[in-house]
Amino acid sequence: MGAAIRAREEEAVFRFLEVVMEPHHSILEVGCGTGNYTVPVARRCAKMVAIDASPEMLQYLRERLLREGLANVETTLGQLPDGLETPKKFDGTLAIGVLNYVEDLEEALRSLTSALRPGGWTIFNVPLLNTEGRIYALTEMLNRRRINILSLEKIIALAERLGLQVEMTVPAGLSQGGLTLVVGAILPATPFDEL
Repeated sequence: MGAAIRAREEEAVFRFLEVVMEPHHSILEVGCGTGNYTVPVARRCAKMVAIDASPEMLQYLRERLLREGLANVETTLGQLPDGLETPKKFDGTLAIGVLNYVEDLEEALRSLTSALRPGGWTIFNVPLLNTEGRIYALTEMLNRRRINILSLEKIIALAERLGLQVEMTVPAGLSQGGLTLVVGAILPATPFDEL
């Protein structure tokens, strides 16, 4: 069941990346884990920073990157909303499977958005407030983990309130309604950004 949902999420993520990602881009991934997205994305971009809250995951990822011959990825310990106070801005950000667990979803998404250059893009997912999402939330509560679960409308409204222009929403799950909503968005550039 988890593999089928993950495959649908990956399909949506890579479809959006094909449209927005350029070979010269610098990309920030929060919650990189073992590198499910890090490795394929690093092969298609100039530079990548991969952040995770687990030192063990980062060590595994470093070893994997070495085996894969990828030297354009910097790994660092951190989590949302903290740990993104970087002076450099990125062309793109990824946060897949991360926003489920942050305490303050709006602050975490604000932090992710603040790491973008004007005209940059982001892709993230959030569990949906529907039958699949409620079942997921219940199973997580049994494991003593509280998760964020929102309606499609609230996820889009939150992204727009933070200045993002939502370009893509794809539900990923076992049903048509989906367990999570994969969101691809752009941070529009203003005329003042080009001065």
